[in-house]
Amino acid sequence: MKKDHEGKIMKDGKEIKKVTRWFTSIMAERAWLEEQSKAGWILKDIFMGVRYVFEKSEPVHMVYDVSRFDLPKNPTRREIEEKTNLVDIAEEMGWQVVCHDEGMNYYLAKPWAEGETSELFDSPEDRERRAEKHRSLFVDKIHFFLWVDIIMLLLGVLYTFLPEESGAGWFPVFTMIYTAVCLLLCLTFLRWGNLYARELRLTMEEWKAVYGKKETVTQWKFVLTIGGLERFLTKKAAAGYHFKNMKVFRFTFSEGEPEEYLYMMDTKHLTNKRRKRAGCSVFKDSRDWEDRNNDWQVQSLYEAEAAGWEFVGAVESRNILYRAKAGSGAVPLNETGGVRITSAFGGMAVLIVICGLIGGIIGGLFGYFAG
Repeated sequence: MKKDHEGKIMKDGKEIKKVTRWFTSIMAERAWLEEQSKAGWILKDIFMGVRYVFEKSEPVHMVYDVSRFDLPKNPTRREIEEKTNLVDIAEEMGWQVVCHDEGMNYYLAKPWAEGETSELFDSPEDRERRAEKHRSLFVDKIHFFLWVDIIMLLLGVLYTFLPEESGAGWFPVFTMIYTAVCLLLCLTFLRWGNLYARELRLTMEEWKAVYGKKETVTQWKFVLTIGGLERFLTKKAAAGYHFKNMKVFRFTFSEGEPEEYLYMMDTKHLTNKRRKRAGCSVFKDSRDWEDRNNDWQVQSLYEAEAAGWEFVGAVESRNILYRAKAGSGAVPLNETGGVRITSAFGGMAVLIVICGLIGGIIGGLFGYFAG
């Protein structure tokens, strides 16, 4: 066995490449394996979900798919037979099992052919079932670590009854750090579970259109007001960077030709102001605590498109961003500029502040009377 300078080896006269790579998206992993096959590297094995073994061949367009075949603690007959049935059906469709990792993720592949499906799960119902199966894996992990957190908190309460000379003064710090780490893991698993479920409901072509490689640029910028945001995006468009999406103060742009665009942001408050001026009823739903009722958004879309504006995207569900080419005759729906905030932080930030204030008041009262 002879090792090459690029981490490749020769084994039995065949060139083997081993690559360590970690994915948090099965769809991104599938796309990467597809690219490897086009470059002449065919997947042969995988270890621990991160160590890939490829064999050199002539470039060929292979498509890959992944399915889990792990059994629950008390499997039903259907769950026991599921792997055999699915593999049989897959082989009839031209798929072959390549390998599986230690987590019982099975990798299947077949040559790409025009006019044939490139999906192992080729119906929305099948993709939904697979998405939920992968999501449930993360939900189980979250439940486990939440129970661990509860046990650690109970131990922390019991610690208060120990005598001061017990020598366990380190325990509160240990409990706090351990609990924080477990909660961080829960949040991470929640994010991954939602990501897996959201992506696995899509076909590969749909995924590539939404999440695939794009020429994008990310920029962090503190933009607090609607007027400031509109001016900022107009300047970026003039420089050839066109708005894709934003999260609080992280902006993503696609690169393109410089364009003279005008931007306009609309909100529920501004939509209701226009309706008041027109003598119409405003949008108000007393049960819509999180501003998820989209009635105002439908109205905003109708008015904006009638005035010549193009929908760009919704930001945190409370803002809608529109654009129009300069000189197109688009009529602004609201007064331009102003100091009204973008509401990008959302209701959760307000809830955190309120909880902090309540906690501070309760803690202060407890300390006052206990002291």
